[in-house]
Amino acid sequence: MELLQILFFAGLAVFIGVRLYMVLGRPVGRSAEDHAREEAERADAIESRPAQRDGLGDSEAMPAGQPAFSSADIAEEAYDGLKAIASADGYFDADAFLQGARAAYGLIAGGFAKGDVEALQPLLAPRVMAAYREAIEARTAKGETLVTEIDRIREARLQEASLNGTKAKIKVRFVADIAHETRAEDGSVVSGDIAALHPVAEIWSFERDVTSGNPNWQLSAVRPA
Repeated sequence: MELLQILFFAGLAVFIGVRLYMVLGRPVGRSAEDHAREEAERADAIESRPAQRDGLGDSEAMPAGQPAFSSADIAEEAYDGLKAIASADGYFDADAFLQGARAAYGLIAGGFAKGDVEALQPLLAPRVMAAYREAIEARTAKGETLVTEIDRIREARLQEASLNGTKAKIKVRFVADIAHETRAEDGSVVSGDIAALHPVAEIWSFERDVTSGNPNWQLSAVRPA
């Protein structure tokens, strides 16, 4: 199965343990008071410069009453959900979350290419882990290896967000230039071309229980953008 097909089905997950939470949720080493102060400072900074609705240069201001999430690239329809998540989890930081999501995009692709099941296990929801495991095992049985290169991530936007009870879900739109190549045991190319970049546009969905002591945001679904 092609890497992009697997990534299309599988999606996004993020760092393990404390590092994951530091980047995608709870800023380690800061108290709730520190976080509140920094958020207030960010809000002041936003108010002091022309507002942009989605971080893509749109001159239209954000709707009145919407929360300011610093410089994060956020679609208008995601604001209510992000506000609800931030209210339920005082440590949630949209900017840090998006930064971590961009980094995780490469980490997941790399983990899959290496066939590192152990590293992927805590990052993915069960059904997604099953898809990765099946593809990795099939590739290994054939003696094939996979090489993946992400040239750049053109776009990473918080597209949708919601809080259903204690379950927070965030969808991130990624547009990236990716190349991949599957090689046989003798080094010959089975499929793909590492020299040929292809644009990939996807909506990566991941979730977390905001009351859980487990800091991991886990993959839940992915679809074409």
